[in-house]
Amino acid sequence: MSDVLDLADLAAEQWGLVTTSQARGLGVSAQTVARLTNQGALERLTHGVHRVAGTPPSPLDDLRAAWLALDPTRRASERLRDKDPIAVAYRSAAVLHELGDLEADRLEFIIGTRKQTRRPDVRLHRGQIGPGEWTTVEGLPVTSVLRTVADLAADHVDGGHLASVVRDALTRRQVDDQQLAAALRPYAHHYGVRVGDGEALLARFLQESGVSVPIGRAVELAGAMPISPAVLEMLESSRNLQRLSEQLASIQSAIAPAARLSEQIVNSPAMKAAAELVRQQGAFANSPAMKAAAELVRQQAALANSPAVQRLAKQSAEIAEMSRLARTISESIKLPDFEPGKQENSE
Repeated sequence: MSDVLDLADLAAEQWGLVTTSQARGLGVSAQTVARLTNQGALERLTHGVHRVAGTPPSPLDDLRAAWLALDPTRRASERLRDKDPIAVAYRSAAVLHELGDLEADRLEFIIGTRKQTRRPDVRLHRGQIGPGEWTTVEGLPVTSVLRTVADLAADHVDGGHLASVVRDALTRRQVDDQQLAAALRPYAHHYGVRVGDGEALLARFLQESGVSVPIGRAVELAGAMPISPAVLEMLESSRNLQRLSEQLASIQSAIAPAARLSEQIVNSPAMKAAAELVRQQGAFANSPAMKAAAELVRQQAALANSPAVQRLAKQSAEIAEMSRLARTISESIKLPDFEPGKQENSE
């Protein structure tokens, strides 16, 4: 039980995760870690990294586990004090910063020393990062927004995806246009812009990501002045309009089959025959014969409701009642038999 408590205390400092090497430093052997895993007290995330049972899973678990595995003996809190830490970088950094719409199919890190990994889903970049080139997001060291943009450009990320990263970095006011232009300047020629013209590349990226041409031109010319809040608001509005346009296109694509089916039904022989039948019935209803019949019915209804007919009906009812009474009286009186030529004798 004490082994579990020791591991839980350590894991509480680093997202509920613990490495086998860290456990060994606490006196918990690899065999004990394996036993605890079999018992369900630990859950294996990757080779040498486990999560304490009961810890809520997170979308960042894979990224955190991969980062811990790159220096498994040291605690996260200790590594965060390094001046040049192993940091989340490139596409993974863009995802962590929530920039653009890149798909990070691999976990990418920048590291100052030569190191290899057997994991096919982990990519290590050799490089140095200065004190102002990294920050902490969700407890992980990650390259700054500006350094992330520069790294992606250096890695020749396609222009469409890089444009979305640049757009988000600028519209969220995480960096200004002058900084972005400077970061893009060394890589301008890789994206079809004249050598060293970071401002032109920035303007093109903004235009490609849905920013209107006049605003993009204003950004291009903003070499010595910052972008005003009003312009930034316009950039954000353009971005929202672009997203709405994409959503509308998706909806139109989804309803297109139904629209085609509706058109086929409307133009089908059965629907045309039904329409012709309705037309013919309408013509018959408006024909002179039908109008004459309707007039006759109206006249008969008017005659039936006239005062003379009403009086006649009342008199007929009275006569019928008198006839009924006469029959009743006749049946109730027994008349004597009478034969002609005979006369009753009296005494």
